[in-house]
Amino acid sequence: MKTRIWLTGFEPFGSHAENPSQALVEHLLETQHVQQLVSTPPYGLESEQVEVQFNGRILSVDEEGSRRSLEQFGDFDAIIHVGLNENAEKIRLEMCAINECDFRIPDNQGRMIQQSFVEDSGLPLLHTTIHRPSIEAAFKDNDLVEISEDCGRFVCNETYYRTLNHIQSNDLQRRGRPIPAVFVHIPAFDFVPLSRQLEVLLELSARISQKPVVQVVGGVLVNDQGEILACKRSVNQVMGGHWEFPGGKVEAGETTSMALERELFEELGIQAQVGRFIDKIVHDYPSMIVSIDFFQCSSDAKVYSQNAHDDFQWVDEESAANLNWLPADVDFVQGLIDRGFSSI
Repeated sequence: MKTRIWLTGFEPFGSHAENPSQALVEHLLETQHVQQLVSTPPYGLESEQVEVQFNGRILSVDEEGSRRSLEQFGDFDAIIHVGLNENAEKIRLEMCAINECDFRIPDNQGRMIQQSFVEDSGLPLLHTTIHRPSIEAAFKDNDLVEISEDCGRFVCNETYYRTLNHIQSNDLQRRGRPIPAVFVHIPAFDFVPLSRQLEVLLELSARISQKPVVQVVGGVLVNDQGEILACKRSVNQVMGGHWEFPGGKVEAGETTSMALERELFEELGIQAQVGRFIDKIVHDYPSMIVSIDFFQCSSDAKVYSQNAHDDFQWVDEESAANLNWLPADVDFVQGLIDRGFSSI
């Protein structure tokens, strides 16, 4: 897998004769690296080997710098801004940008802005466009990295907010999702050496540019009338109102059978026996790729709970064909209908 990263750092500012973000980024600009990755359950990878190409620039610490890269990153697969956090002792992955400037010191143009908007018509807060859960899972055991919800109110935040706002306002997408963009605040090299910071940045670059693969299990329950159990997603869930099979993610350390038994108990309140494997379906959603293993399941339960769904129905082939199934389930359901539920 190949990916192109738009990467920026900053010039020195304030009392700093040098800026570590400039040194870090200049090690990578106009270079290519092959990065090996390891999956971090429950998230898999599209590819464990990614060829990463870096282009970008060093930005000035002022308003011009905060705007300078906006028209140039549209052709890239992901965007990473890197800046110095004077008070940090770890690498901080910033999860949001605030529509506020409140400078503690003047920027390099002499601006001393306080309690002002970055963009007058912008939203108060914008979230990173990377897939946060998979990145948190990938770095949760890395003692050099922490997740941050506060990018400050200086030029780093101003740059990040303008990037996220530009992506949103212009609907800039890659593979059906907003271009992944994140800001990385780094500490001085006294806290985390340059070599270790490069390792983190390379891994981050290879991960955010691909879609996480989520391993999922689904249970096909059949009653004595030859009907299958269909469950309606709650309105407060993603794609609420769609119909699906009971099931969910395979957690770390679980087999597919263990995961499905747990999910059926959590969602339906039943003890079920996981039977034969039926089929695997892989579906490419905008934010992730879902790989679903479907199994025939049975249970002696007479009462089913609605712990995770707004409704459930026992449906025959004709009724099943008229339900609004999740996109990932549509082809699988059609296959069951074509073969007949009695074959399950």
